[in-house]
Amino acid sequence: LILPVLGVILAALFSGQEKAREEKKRKERGQLLLLDYADVVYQLMVYLGAGLTVEKAWEQMVKNYEKRQKRGSDTPRPAYEEMALTLGQIQYGVPEGTALNQFGKRCQLQCYMRLSSLLEQNRKTGTKNLNQLLEQEMTTAWEEQKHTARRMGEEAKTKLLAPLFLMLAVVMVIIMVPAMMVMK
Repeated sequence: LILPVLGVILAALFSGQEKAREEKKRKERGQLLLLDYADVVYQLMVYLGAGLTVEKAWEQMVKNYEKRQKRGSDTPRPAYEEMALTLGQIQYGVPEGTALNQFGKRCQLQCYMRLSSLLEQNRKTGTKNLNQLLEQEMTTAWEEQKHTARRMGEEAKTKLLAPLFLMLAVVMVIIMVPAMMVMK
């Protein structure tokens, strides 16, 4: 009777562990997407300012990322992977607006949804002030990136407190044991 109950408990623990692992992966992906957002907007702004269309700027950004990947100088970045997927969709006949909209939804972050809607709006209405809108978005993105980096630093400090106190306890024991032995 104990073995089946123990088996059910272990199965529940393992499924909970798997869910926690998936949640951790999702969080890490979100962090990487947030960290890359300012860079993506900046590159897009530069390429559009140089006179490229949105599709050509997107293609150039993906090509640069793939070159860095081949050289081994860059780790896989979810934002650029999603951009490569979107570029593939556009090249295989999916309408640009639909592909950009799906890009924002796949990233699952408000900032990427805002970027995709900005680009889609530009494609539909031909907004002349896209560079100004991207500059505003870039300023917001840099501030958000600073905030994210600061938060990550605070989390790292918190994680380092436990080992710090453990080392303090070890040092206290190292000092106290000889002192107690001398007193006896």
